[in-house]
Parts: sequence; structure tokens; C-alpha cells
Amino acid sequence: MKKALSIILMISVIFSAAVISAAAESSYIRGDADSDGTVSILDATVIQRRLALLSVASFNEKAADVDGDGLNILDATRIQRKLAEFTDPYHIGETVSDNSRPTQDEYELPFVPN
Repeated sequence: MKKALSIILMISVIFSAAVISAAAESSYIRGDADSDGTVSILDATVIQRRLALLSVASFNEKAADVDGDGLNILDATRIQRKLAEFTDPYHIGETVSDNSRPTQDEYELPFVPN
């Protein structure tokens, strides 16, 4: 009986972790490169290590690319500037949902057929 209860408990833990993991993948904090739930100098360091091809324990490339132009050293610099309380036009530290992206750029004109 104990063995069956242990197996059921283990299955429920694994299932719960999968559900939480799937929900976590659909949103992230912009700038939280190490996925620890906060933007700190460690995120800039993780980006620098990744760009130098050094090992990192955990890395979220979507969150690390704060300006949306691909991962580069400017992403680490933008995080450092945010932490130093400079103006932040990239909304670093805000939660981003993958499905919250607008379908049309704010400056893009809609397609109008002839």
C-alpha cells in the first residue's frame, strides 16, 4: 500500500512540474536571463558568460534578449543601465507573455489589396 501511494505521489509531482513548466514557458520576465524570478546583475553576467561560450547553469534567451534584436552584449549593458536607474525604454523587469505580442507593429500600415 505504501509503495502504491509513493508511486501515485511521484506521478502527481511529475505532472504538476510539467504543468508549471509549460505555464512558465509561455511568459517570462524581460531581462531575467537566469530565470530566477528577478532582474539583477547576475543576469548581465549570465549573458556575458553565454556570449563568451562559457557554461551557465540556466539560461532563457527570450528573456535575455531585452531589445529584441538578437542576443548580444548590448542586452547585458541595457540590464546594467536599468539597474543603475537610467531610463529604460525596453521595459526590463516586466512580465512578457508569448501570446501577448501584437499582430501588427504600431507603425506598420495594414495591407490593403488593390
